[in-house]
Amino acid sequence: MRFSNYRALLSTSAVAAVLLGAMPAAAQDQQQPEQPQQAPEASSEDIVVTGIRSSLQGALNAKRNAAQVLDAISAEDIGKFPDKNVGEALQRVTGVQLTRSDGEGSGITIRGADPSLNRVEINGVTALSTTVGGGRDVDFRDLPSEFVNRLEVVKSATADMTEGGVGGTVRVITRRPFDNGGKPYLAGSAQAIYADIGDHMDPRLALIGSDTFANGTIGVLVSGTFENRNVESHQARTTGWVQLDSDPNTAGMQAYDLNNDGVGDFFPDIPRYVINRLETRRYALNGILEWRPSDDFKAYVESNWTKSIQSVTSQYLQTGTSGGIVDTENTIIGPDNTVEYLVMTNNTSKAQTSQLGVSYRNILGDIKRTTYNVALGADWTTGNLTLTPKISLSKAKAYNNEINATAAVTGMSSLIVDYSNGQNAPNIILPNDPTTTAGINQLTVLRRPRYDDQTEKMAKLDAEYKTDGGLFTSFKIGGQYRDLTVKSRFYTRTTTLNGFSDPAVQAQIDSIVSGNAALGTSPFFHTGNLGFTGDYSGWLNMTQGVADAVGIPDPFAEGGCPANADGTCQVYTDTWKVGERNLAGYGQASFAFDVGAVPVSGVIGARVVNTKVNTSGYLSTGGVISPVSYDSNSTEFLPSINMKAELIPNKLMARATATEVMARPLPQQLAPRFTIDVVGLSGSRGNPDLQPFRARQYDAGLEYYINRTSFASVTYFRKEISSFIQNTTEPYTDASGVTYTITVPTNGTQKVTINGVEAGAQIAFDFIDVPVLKQMGVVANYTYSKDSGYEGKDYFTGDSLPFQGLSRHAYNISAYYEDDVVSLRGAYNWRSKYLITAQGRGNNPEFGEAYGQLDASLNVTLMPGISMFLEGVNLLDATRKENANSVERRTIIETVGRRVYGGIRFKL
Repeated sequence: MRFSNYRALLSTSAVAAVLLGAMPAAAQDQQQPEQPQQAPEASSEDIVVTGIRSSLQGALNAKRNAAQVLDAISAEDIGKFPDKNVGEALQRVTGVQLTRSDGEGSGITIRGADPSLNRVEINGVTALSTTVGGGRDVDFRDLPSEFVNRLEVVKSATADMTEGGVGGTVRVITRRPFDNGGKPYLAGSAQAIYADIGDHMDPRLALIGSDTFANGTIGVLVSGTFENRNVESHQARTTGWVQLDSDPNTAGMQAYDLNNDGVGDFFPDIPRYVINRLETRRYALNGILEWRPSDDFKAYVESNWTKSIQSVTSQYLQTGTSGGIVDTENTIIGPDNTVEYLVMTNNTSKAQTSQLGVSYRNILGDIKRTTYNVALGADWTTGNLTLTPKISLSKAKAYNNEINATAAVTGMSSLIVDYSNGQNAPNIILPNDPTTTAGINQLTVLRRPRYDDQTEKMAKLDAEYKTDGGLFTSFKIGGQYRDLTVKSRFYTRTTTLNGFSDPAVQAQIDSIVSGNAALGTSPFFHTGNLGFTGDYSGWLNMTQGVADAVGIPDPFAEGGCPANADGTCQVYTDTWKVGERNLAGYGQASFAFDVGAVPVSGVIGARVVNTKVNTSGYLSTGGVISPVSYDSNSTEFLPSINMKAELIPNKLMARATATEVMARPLPQQLAPRFTIDVVGLSGSRGNPDLQPFRARQYDAGLEYYINRTSFASVTYFRKEISSFIQNTTEPYTDASGVTYTITVPTNGTQKVTINGVEAGAQIAFDFIDVPVLKQMGVVANYTYSKDSGYEGKDYFTGDSLPFQGLSRHAYNISAYYEDDVVSLRGAYNWRSKYLITAQGRGNNPEFGEAYGQLDASLNVTLMPGISMFLEGVNLLDATRKENANSVERRTIIETVGRRVYGGIRFKL
């Protein structure tokens, strides 16, 4: 246990004591228990409506009444935005930035914290990760927005909250059977989704219904969604930018310096074109049974289930530069010592498989993600005491059945890659026609399945006693037990046909490719979509038929990999298990007093959590693979205080918080695992001795509530992250003398501080006595964040780097119009550049460039309860870009195109 935490608690307690003691007489005079905060009284100018404004009122009240710093989005808000999953809805929240996968919202950062450092709960139950390889970040693509009653992003902690969110905690609160006042409820939607890239039309269905029985004491709710989604994205990529050795025969690195400025030049490493094609079938079910025999007791059982089956047929054209010789006379170096026009000739002194070449590669197979949770709980109030027991079971499974079919042309005579275009994108120019079988002399089929499983068992009991008066309005204590198990198993096996010196094998390759590959421009890839004009509109497509004709290797069959004792192709050095047992207890008190005429209230408390970790796996020593196991134990003390003062009754509120939070390392970081990349001469390993992230957080803010629908707020926040987990590198030389750069997570001594300001407003124009304007409004937010103390450096220049994942500026603005028939909304979300990794391929830091996206929706009420809608996503066809610390060194240029949703909604 860390004694610095006791000092922190004393300091926060001292602040509280000063405030609590400021007006002792006022506290003594207060005899009534604290009443719930009320929304501002409606003035004669307020218009109480349903629809968008009703949802905004609900979000406003959630923010105002919360003890913590909190932002919320209500159900109508989600339904009327073109947000098809929870992550895309959360991007509207102040301080939240969205990360996308093939155009779909998949993860979020909160105040700059990585997605894995945020906690996500569904009705208070942990949402587990389905990330391939074992993580803690939640993939929001599989959580449909239709289930949701309200989303809350909690940015300051109270002691009764489950630990684990350094950035914040996302609460997904689903609809419940009694939300409709005990009346029957049925709603749903049917829609078609059109994506202009790939020219797909897909269905999406949603249905939710609830009713009460037994004289209104039993409520049942069931909801479900289904969609078949085809997602396609096009990329022009350069996997990395590296410095090449101009004289490999001399010891040490003699980097090319073709412009003679004394600085090594950067060359492209694996330029490639990519067509990602993902057909995903998503299913989701939610069910709740609730019993309320009296106002003082309720019991419930609830469950959520999601399943995603993703079929992959992604296609690559890629080439490498390690097997060639730089033509120094014709290669041109542009700005930032970066190759602008590369000319290479083949290096025939190397083995043919290592010479200059091009590959036509397809990633096939499927990815299956499944999540499930079930919870049983109750709320029982007797007198002033409320008991809240709850038990739950959560499971998440991810199965990545990856199959690669690759045709290679090795020993290619030359290669040209031209970056002299407006996007600094690779225009690959080959000596052979990539739409034909010319030059193909190798076929490879690789299968590498990975199984990831996570299970969490949880039991908790909370007890709250409300006083009859005095300074403290309630006391709350509780305990929680959580048992998390994460497992990962990895297999790989390859079949290769080489036709270099065997005419029979070459004839077999020719027969397989010509008989099964799709020829010509069948992929419909047009580089013009990415903002530049390339030489190719397509290339040879290695279909599933190619993989089947070669024969997909079975990595589970005995006798295939004799290096393993069991004969299978399991990669034991990347097979592991991590177990965490967490036992937590807390105590907190709510208080209320007056400072003069100003009511002050808040919550003060502390949480203690003990974590026992057991990791097991396999390590290789001297070529012998042996099982290993490690144990660790840590105890964290997390004090917190959250206060608010109503400076102007029902109008102006001030908040101040001081909290300590923590987040545990990723399971894959803790696991005793070791992997290497023989192409990139890199690798990674785990570290079972890692300690958690720890952070102290402070907030100070003002919130001005204009009326029931409108408010403006500004909050200063400070986050001090210690025990920071950073990636360090170490050399590793294998038995053949090849040296790899291995990435290792370690607890560094650096302390990262993030200071920022969040400003937000939602304004309804109902105070303007103009018919059209009275139906309009705007919602806007802006976040400024600046970090210090991060020790990441540019490997080549030594310049300091920003904190990973943190955008200096981010904003969202939306406008709406709504009357009895028409509802129209538009929203634009933007974030500035951010660091992805401090040391990517070739040792360059990698950045995501600034990105903005415009979405809009139109809803027309045809008759009471039935409406037609049309929604558009990415209407400006924004292009996502990444670079290796210079726009001259672009690594990814991706276009996902526009998506349009149209359909019918009903509500009975």
